[in-house]
Amino acid sequence: MTAKDRHLQREVELPAEHESPGISADSERAERLARLLTLSYEPMFVWRLDGAVEFWNTGAERLYGFSSSEAIGRSSHALLQTRWPVEFAELCSLLRKDRYWSGELRHVCKDGREVIVDSRMQLLGDDTVLEVNRDVTAIAIYRAVFNQSGIFAGIMDLQGYLREANNLSLEWCGYTREQVLDRPFWETPWWRGSEAMQARIRHATAQAAAGQVFREELRYWLADGSERITDFAMHPIRDRSGKVAFLNPTGIDITDRRRVAAELLDSEQRLRWLASIVESSDDAIVSKNLDGVITSWNTGAERVFGYTAEEAVGRPITIVIPQDRHDEERTILTRIRRGERIEHFETVRQRKHGSLIVVSLTVSPVKNAEGKIVGASKIARDITEQKRNRDHIATLAREAEHRSKNLLANVQAAVHLSKAGTVEGLKEAIEGRIQALANVTSLFVESRWIGAELSAIAARELEPYSTADGRRVAMNGPQILLEPDVAQAIAVTLHELATNAAKYGALSVADGRLELRWSHETDGQLQLRWTEIGGPPVQEPTRRGFGRRIIEQLIAQLKGKAQFDWRAEGLVCEISLRA
Repeated sequence: MTAKDRHLQREVELPAEHESPGISADSERAERLARLLTLSYEPMFVWRLDGAVEFWNTGAERLYGFSSSEAIGRSSHALLQTRWPVEFAELCSLLRKDRYWSGELRHVCKDGREVIVDSRMQLLGDDTVLEVNRDVTAIAIYRAVFNQSGIFAGIMDLQGYLREANNLSLEWCGYTREQVLDRPFWETPWWRGSEAMQARIRHATAQAAAGQVFREELRYWLADGSERITDFAMHPIRDRSGKVAFLNPTGIDITDRRRVAAELLDSEQRLRWLASIVESSDDAIVSKNLDGVITSWNTGAERVFGYTAEEAVGRPITIVIPQDRHDEERTILTRIRRGERIEHFETVRQRKHGSLIVVSLTVSPVKNAEGKIVGASKIARDITEQKRNRDHIATLAREAEHRSKNLLANVQAAVHLSKAGTVEGLKEAIEGRIQALANVTSLFVESRWIGAELSAIAARELEPYSTADGRRVAMNGPQILLEPDVAQAIAVTLHELATNAAKYGALSVADGRLELRWSHETDGQLQLRWTEIGGPPVQEPTRRGFGRRIIEQLIAQLKGKAQFDWRAEGLVCEISLRA
């Protein structure tokens, strides 16, 4: 028996106080069970909460590609690059509490493939975890395709009950799963507006269950009561033996298509309508022959390029193309002669008086009655302002990314440095520090991420301890707008000092007071002084607490200094940094 088999045997053997004839049989059964687990097709492995893999079965080798010798002794989370749905520390806490956890994980195999597994974990008696996984990658992919499909789709049993519906059929129509699932399909709210439609769905169900495809245009209803038209189909889905196993209803909304088709029936009216659109469009709509000579010029073209129709028609299209971009026109005409369509081509064009604009071009070939390409139709949209705004947004996005990374780094530091004797204590410490960051972030939003004013930061952090007469908390200092990095550090610092004062210092007794003063020197140095008065007698701690370590680290990152003076009458903390 191998070491990993003996480990599992240790978990399945029954304890006994005295030797008996049954012990040998129990040991043999445990050994057989351990060998069965080793040879099981399902991936199974055992890992310690504080260490490495101790058992790795054949199923795990088959799924992940790592042999037992490659896996045992290594951290399974590092080996498989596990992506957890919760923080690992939280998962360990849940295991210690409930001794069981299940959920979906993502692992990376030896060959680089990512697999999705349905994972079940059992905490065993000696802080080891038995993890049993089932590969559900194909199911997850099917579910993603099913839900991201561009058509309405569902799954029904042969009795006509709807068992599943994709996201589009629910979200676009405004229904919830509870409203449609596990009931006869013809009784779902899509068909509530017509008994005739319900009857057609019953007929479709019977026909598909008999092995025949049903397809028909049907009316259906959205949650807001509006009526729509769908190209509806119901397909029988067969198992390997050829027997119908379940039904697949699908639908494509053709309401708009039908409306357009109806409008196109009156061709003369449609042509007049299109002509009106071309003439009144804000976009420049131009036609030209295969030699590049302008043949039509709408009002939008007059506005965009500055030439009237009389000035433009009959002249080459190069009158609006800068000299250094004439090659573009030759390339466009070559592609048009091949019958190609050019969509959303962003380029630069020149107005009548020489100014340049950025345009988005769509160019399509124009054919005569015989289908021969005789020219091109060009739509040009002035996107100069849009491009300017897009560039501005990109700049803002980069700035937001930078600020977000700094904020997340501070959150990570707060979490990393937080410790407590209990889980609840740890949770409370982390929540308090993150709330301090959230408070100052809301001030950033108000200033469009320029920064936050120091007095506003202090007011928010000390508000829970302030009184109406202002005796308990006194603040004094000039208006100073702090940059985001400095503001976040000051917010967390004040939170840590206030938390300590509320637990052990001046704010822990009714008569205790707090003074917060700051100044901004001409050399840019911010001097902040925290003074506690009237609290319990203070003695300097024998070790540095976590709050003090957080303050010192945050201030040091900004190349500042934090000094603590544990006076008998109360703590004095002085912060100095460039702001």
